[in-house]
Formats: sequence, structure tokens, C-alpha cells
Amino acid sequence: MRHSVLHSPAFSALRLDMAEGETIHAQPGAMQAMSPGFDIEVKAGLNMEGKRGMAGGMRSLFGGESYFTVVYRAKRDDQHILFAPEQMGEIRAIEITPESGLKLARGAYLACTPGLSFSLYNAGMQGMLATRGLFFLKTVGTGTLFLSSYGGVIEQVLEEGERFILDNENIVAFTGTMSFESVVLNKSLRTSMFSGEGFVVRFTGPGKVIYQTRARPSAGFLRGLLQSIF
Repeated sequence: MRHSVLHSPAFSALRLDMAEGETIHAQPGAMQAMSPGFDIEVKAGLNMEGKRGMAGGMRSLFGGESYFTVVYRAKRDDQHILFAPEQMGEIRAIEITPESGLKLARGAYLACTPGLSFSLYNAGMQGMLATRGLFFLKTVGTGTLFLSSYGGVIEQVLEEGERFILDNENIVAFTGTMSFESVVLNKSLRTSMFSGEGFVVRFTGPGKVIYQTRARPSAGFLRGLLQSIF
């Protein structure tokens, strides 16, 4: 399987050139165009580790993704397919191993190869303050992960003990073993709130933080509250 990102960074689309038998898992509605030689299957949930069917679908919802996932399998050689996320922004391909696993913020997942699965990480109130959701998706296994962002993507590598502060609406993903905490930007809560920041997320290395250059538009109070819970 070969991949290329077209029209980056603002209007990115992902092209995959696939041989017979190769498979890709993707978000529903992400497919833009494809050659005719594909079998298509819809399953409940992402490839959630140890959870299939309705349980896997519910875990995907809690992780901020769709209840369903779409599996495309090439029936013959020389097939290609194009995917694009709903929002304008960059697509980044990342090779994942058990040693380099990531935690994903809501809406970051676009597609992945079948060797990669996910578990649901309950971050509790810390997660709600960090990315406006109680849960993260955590990668399991080995494969290629295709992330999408709102705006461009920046990767920040932290050394042992090094700290980095990020606005909570700009997080895309970060190293699964990395320490993080939600803090106010300034000792004065009043100053933090009036600065437009409020809570920010402080990461401590070693590890990598992936973030986007724009914050997604507000979903409104009620929808935002429901998304924080689910």
C-alpha cells in the first residue's frame, strides 16, 4: 500500500494505492472517490481491542469518533481510493508501534491499516479539561495511522523532564506514556480567564505532542457539554 497526501495543508486529501487483498479502515463519510475494485464492509466501532459489535461501537463514541467504521478491501491490483476529513486542514501519516503509541483527541482519527487497534483510556475530569472529553483513544499494536487536523499540524518533541504548554482546543495527539496535567495559564484565575485561555494543558517529556494551528469552531454550550461527556 502506498499513500500520498494531496493539496496539503489547507485542503488535504489522502490517496491510497492498493494491491489485491490490502485493506484500510476509515471513518464513515470520509471516502471522496475510488476505483471500482473494492469490497466494502461496515462494522460497529473502530477496531477496539477485545470489543466488537455494539460494545466496540459505544467505545468508539466515547472516544469521540463515529459508532461505525468502514472497511475497504481491494479485490484486484492497481486500485486507489481518496479520503478527506470534514474540516479543512492537514493529514499526517504516522507509523505506530507498541513503543510509540499515541493517545488521540476527539476527531483526530481519519483512517488506519488493519494491524492497528485501539483501547479506550478514561482520563476523567483531567481529560475533560484537557480536550473537552472524558476519554482518549489509545493506539494498540502496529500499523499506519492517518490523523486529521483543523489547520496545519505541528509536532513538538520533548526531552526528559522538558515541559510544554498547549491550549486545550489545539491538541491532536500525544505519546501515550507522556505525563500531562490541566492547569490555569496564570496564578491569577481572573487573568487566565480574561486572557481567553482559562485552562491549558502542560505536558512533561519525554515524548511527542502533535497539535493543530487552529481551534475547531465552538459547538455551542449544549452540544459541547454532551461531547464532553460522550
